[in-house]
Amino acid sequence: MSNKVGRNDLCPCGSGKKYKKCCISIVNSKSAQAWVDDDGMHVIAPGERPTKSQIEQMTKEYQNKIRNSPMWEQMVTEHGADKAEELLKEFKAEVL
Repeated sequence: MSNKVGRNDLCPCGSGKKYKKCCISIVNSKSAQAWVDDDGMHVIAPGERPTKSQIEQMTKEYQNKIRNSPMWEQMVTEHGADKAEELLKEFKAEVL
């Protein structure tokens, strides 16, 4: 089964539009688009799908950036160190 999005398929960004009327121009260009919503941060970028090991590496880098941010201090203060570490596991890179 192919993970490739067809021109007439719904856009994977969740807009409800057909891919050809939404993000195909971004994927075909040299630029990327990013946005944040209730589900998290999303990025559509041109290029090949990342491998499983690349996704794992992106997750590690993302979690390290959170550990070095004011958000981490707030998580530890509000929930304690153990619970903050547990919550941090939910911050991960995914490819849809």
